[in-house]
This record gives sequence, structure tokens and C-alpha cells, in this order.
Amino acid sequence: MFLAAAAAMAGLTMAACADKGAATLVNEGVVDSTATVATADAIEYNGKIVYVQIDSIMRGYGMAIDLQEAFAKKSEKAQNELNAKGRSLEREMRDYQEKAQKGLITRFQAQDIEEGLQKKQQSVLAYRDRMMQELGEEEAVMMNRISDAIMQYVKKYNAEKKFSMIISTQGANTVLMADPSLNITDELLAGLNAEYRAQADTTTTHATKK
Repeated sequence: MFLAAAAAMAGLTMAACADKGAATLVNEGVVDSTATVATADAIEYNGKIVYVQIDSIMRGYGMAIDLQEAFAKKSEKAQNELNAKGRSLEREMRDYQEKAQKGLITRFQAQDIEEGLQKKQQSVLAYRDRMMQELGEEEAVMMNRISDAIMQYVKKYNAEKKFSMIISTQGANTVLMADPSLNITDELLAGLNAEYRAQADTTTTHATKK
């Protein structure tokens, strides 16, 4: 029974945390697709409704790109470590099976080996579960950081533009028909990246002085 269960370790992989990307910002309410972006008493709205293609923002925003690349590298490293642990366990199981089949170990030795393999299997599974939980939490924090940065910039942006509503859309077909001039994606993206580069330059300057 143990060998049958342990053999399943050969296919052990850690499910990578899916990159929620733009879907997270729209579907989980991180960016409200119908929300205005400033308080009524702070802005005299101009009655104009514009829209932003949030998937384009996620593909082009420097912070989103940098954070997602770092997260992808960490996910890949964790997956490689898990695969290495799984391969090591597989080798030990094959070695045990060969010795048992050839009669090279006693029944008591076999029991000790099986107990050791069971403990190692449990350790590998615990590592997988822990890494999946950690990566899931880190991805959520990452998406919150991106969302907060976007929303903070949108508030500053709209303090000048005074749009009555900024709608976030995902994909090419969510706005069935609209005046292209209402699409502020490129303008918003340019501003976000300019602010992100300025913040990065400031951080680099401070780090150099230290």
C-alpha cells in the first residue's frame, strides 16, 4: 500500500499561482469598474464619462511588469525546489524497491526504510502546501500594491481632468461602442510610468547616498 501511494510522488508538482492580472483588478473589486475616483465636494465634475482598458495598463505599467517578473522568478524557484525534492524521493523509492525485490534487505530493514520514506513524503507535501500558501499571499499583496498605485494616481489625475466617471474595462469587447477620444488608457499609462520612474530614481538616489 505504501509503495502504491508513494509512487504518486513521481508526478508531484506545485500548482503555480495563476497570474490574475487585470481580471483581479476588475472582478475582485480592487478597481471598481463603475466608481468615480474623487469625492464630490473636492471636484466639480464635467459630466464626461471616459474608460480605461485595464488589461493594457497591466501589460504596460512598469510597476506591474517589475513586480510580476519578480513574482514569476520566485514561483519558478519554488517549483524547481519542489521538483528536486520529488526527484530525490523517487530515487530513494526506486532504490528501496530494487533492494526489496532482490532480497538484499531484511524485513526489519524494509520497515525502517518505509518509515523514513513516509516521513520524507510528508515533508515534501508539507513544503508544497506551505509554498503554495506563501505564493498565494504574496500574489495578493502584489496585486493590492499595483491596484493602490493605480488608484492613487487616478485620483490625482482626475483632480485636474474632472471626469464624472472613469470606467475600467477588460478585453477588447467589453465596451461595444464608444468614441475613441473617451479612451484615456494611453494617457493614464504614460502618467503612471512617469511617476513610477520618478519614484524609482528617487529610491536609487537615496540608496546610492547611503
